[in-house]
Amino acid sequence: MKKENYDLRNDINERVKYKYRLYLKRTGNDWKTIIAVLKHLRDFEIFVSFSNFGIYNDAIGDKYVDQMFRKNLSLSYIGENVRSVKEFLLWLQHLKGYKSKLNYEHIQYLRISDNQRRAAKAPEYKKSYTYDQIIKTIRMMPEKTILDWRSKAMISLQALCSLRISELRTVKMKNLIQEDGKWFIYVNPRDMEVKGAKTRNADFMQLPPDILENVLKWKSYLENLGFKGKDPLFSQIPDKFNQSNLLESKVLHIGIKSNTTIRRVFETAFTKAGFEYLRPHSFRHTMVRFAERQTPEFLNAVRQSLGHKSINTSFQSYGELSEMEQRDRIANLKHEFRSISIKKSSLN
Repeated sequence: MKKENYDLRNDINERVKYKYRLYLKRTGNDWKTIIAVLKHLRDFEIFVSFSNFGIYNDAIGDKYVDQMFRKNLSLSYIGENVRSVKEFLLWLQHLKGYKSKLNYEHIQYLRISDNQRRAAKAPEYKKSYTYDQIIKTIRMMPEKTILDWRSKAMISLQALCSLRISELRTVKMKNLIQEDGKWFIYVNPRDMEVKGAKTRNADFMQLPPDILENVLKWKSYLENLGFKGKDPLFSQIPDKFNQSNLLESKVLHIGIKSNTTIRRVFETAFTKAGFEYLRPHSFRHTMVRFAERQTPEFLNAVRQSLGHKSINTSFQSYGELSEMEQRDRIANLKHEFRSISIKKSSLN
């Protein structure tokens, strides 16, 4: 809503909205819902320049919906707005003074067309890094501070198994597992924030050894600090002044609370490496696009590792793999990644 519209109003409309607010309350709507409806009605008033609600007709309805799409508002928001305005007009039609002004059929025409809905749902191209770009960025990351070590391990883990951001933020020490020489994250909703509360194994891609080593060194460092299985793999590291008035970092046994902290780690690393910042979720697109160039069996294993019901329906005939088959097909793929030499340092 534009600032210059805050003080504009139509007194007749205000009295009608007051009656509608009472109606919504009496029919069991909570205050949050009522406020949302009134905001949608305000949007409509702004569009008709605060004219009386009785001027509505099908042409105004079409133009109103069109202008919301031109503003690139979300389909869900437009849908809620249209529904709220439409229900209000249907209610208003029965009030004295509006029965002759409002046409029932015209109100029914207030809707999102199929073409508008398809256009709004058309997905934009989802950018992603290549594995070579990710590996280069990781190897360029500094290792001077505890925060540096955590950041490098965090992006390395995401490169290896492409977790959802909430999973990456809440993964615990015990969720990092090695079995038969192969590493994976046991994504367990009892330990982590998991979409749909579904358990799965997020198996590690066979990236160059130093990428896995970044994660294992960080885990070993935390174990030396006394971290146990239930402790977060990526914990908070606040900077505080010590008794000598020097700034020092301390690793807490408390997990990172905000996804923004995770995104900031990725943004800093990739922009410093000279790449456009893409969300941590884009690593999942990286993994899928890489898998699509491999065998159908490998793609199906990646599908399960990511927790997708389907990546491509043409591959559904391969059926579900056992956990062992899934892990073997991901771990046994041989691919030559380009490498660059970056000076490394120790956590010790």
